[in-house]
Amino acid sequence: MNHKQIALAAATVIATLAPCLSHAGEIDELKQAMKQMQERLAQLEIQQKEAPRPAAAPPVLSAGSLGANANVTLYGKLDLFAEVNGGGGQGDRLALESGGLNGTRLGVKGGADITDGLRAIFQLESGFFANKGTLAQGGRFFGRQAFAGLEGSWGRLTAGRQYSPLYNAVISYDPFEQGYGSPTTDGNVSTGSTRFDSSIVYATPKYAGLSANLMVAFGGETGKSHDVASLSVNYENGPFGLSLAYQNDDHVSSSTAVIRQGFLGASYQWGKTRLMAGITHVENDPDAGSTTTRREWMIGSRTDATATGQLLLAYAEGHTEDAAPNDKGRVATIGWVETIGAQSKVYAILSGHKNSAGSALVPMGTSSAGNYTINPGDDAFGLALGYQYWF
Repeated sequence: MNHKQIALAAATVIATLAPCLSHAGEIDELKQAMKQMQERLAQLEIQQKEAPRPAAAPPVLSAGSLGANANVTLYGKLDLFAEVNGGGGQGDRLALESGGLNGTRLGVKGGADITDGLRAIFQLESGFFANKGTLAQGGRFFGRQAFAGLEGSWGRLTAGRQYSPLYNAVISYDPFEQGYGSPTTDGNVSTGSTRFDSSIVYATPKYAGLSANLMVAFGGETGKSHDVASLSVNYENGPFGLSLAYQNDDHVSSSTAVIRQGFLGASYQWGKTRLMAGITHVENDPDAGSTTTRREWMIGSRTDATATGQLLLAYAEGHTEDAAPNDKGRVATIGWVETIGAQSKVYAILSGHKNSAGSALVPMGTSSAGNYTINPGDDAFGLALGYQYWF
C-alpha cells in the first residue's frame, strides 16, 4: 500500500466515525490528526523520490556459461645453464645463459567444444632469456607460437605463427632436440626456419601409423608470390620410426633467394635405447649468382640409463659442395639429463667442434642470448651445467 492509499483509508475511517462523535471538539481533533498524517505522508513521498537508487548488481559469469568442456592452461619452462668455452684463437669464455635443454618460455593454451566431435583450440607462447629477462625471437611478445584453429576426428587445422613441419621432423631425430651442443643448433644440420608467420597448418589423424603435416605460409606482399610450402610424412610402427620432409621457402627466410630442403630421418627403439639418424639436402638458389648445395647428416642415441637419468649421444657432419675454402664442420656431443622431482631436471653436456678453414661452428644453447666467438678454422669445445624447471 502506498502513501496515497494510506491517506485515503484514513479519511474514510474519519468520515465513518464522524456521526458517532458527540462533541465538536472531538471532530476537530480528528481533523487535525488527519492533517498531520497527510503532511507526514507527503514528506515521506519526497524523501523516497530523492533517495539514491541502489546500484544494479554486476552480471555473474558462471562456469556453465563458459561451456562445460572449456579449459585454459597456463604453463612455462625455465632453463638456465653455466657455460665454459675454449679452444678458439680468441680466448676462453665463461657465461650464464638461457635455454640449455629447451628454450625458456611462458604460455597459455586451451580450447572448448563447439559441437560433438569439433573443438576450438588456441595457443600463445612467449620466449625469453631467463638470464637477462629480455624477450627472445627478436623481441616478439608471442614469438614462439601464436595460433588458433579447429580439431576433430578429421585432423587439426590451425592458423597463425607456427612451427614448420620440416623443423618438427628434423628435431625428432636429434637426441638433444636442438638443445646445447645439438647438431641442429650449431648449424651443422639445418632445420630451415623454425617458425613462419601467417601460416596455415593441417595435421592429419594417424592411420595405421601413418600421418602427415602440411603448411602454407603467405608473404602478404603486393605483386609478389613470396610464400612457403612445407610437408612432412611420418610413419611409426612398434619400435620403428621414419619421416620424410620437404620445404620450399620462396624469399621468406631470405629476401634474395629461394631455399629448398629435403630431409629423411629414421629411428629404432632397441631396449632402453632410441637409435636415430637423419640426412638433409639443402639448395640455396639466389636471385644473383650460382645455386649452392649443402649436404648434412647426423646420428645419435637416447638411453634411459637409470630410472631417472638419460644418456644422450650425437655426432654430425655438414659441408657445402665446392665451397672455397672448405666449410666442413664436425660436432660430437655427450650429455646426461637427470630428472629430480616431478617438475625439474639437472644436466651436464660436453660438446666438441672441429672446423675446416671455412667453418666457425661453436656449441650453443637453443636460445642463448650470446655465443662463443672463434676464428674460421678454429676448433672449439663447450661444457654446460644447467637446471630446468617447468609447470
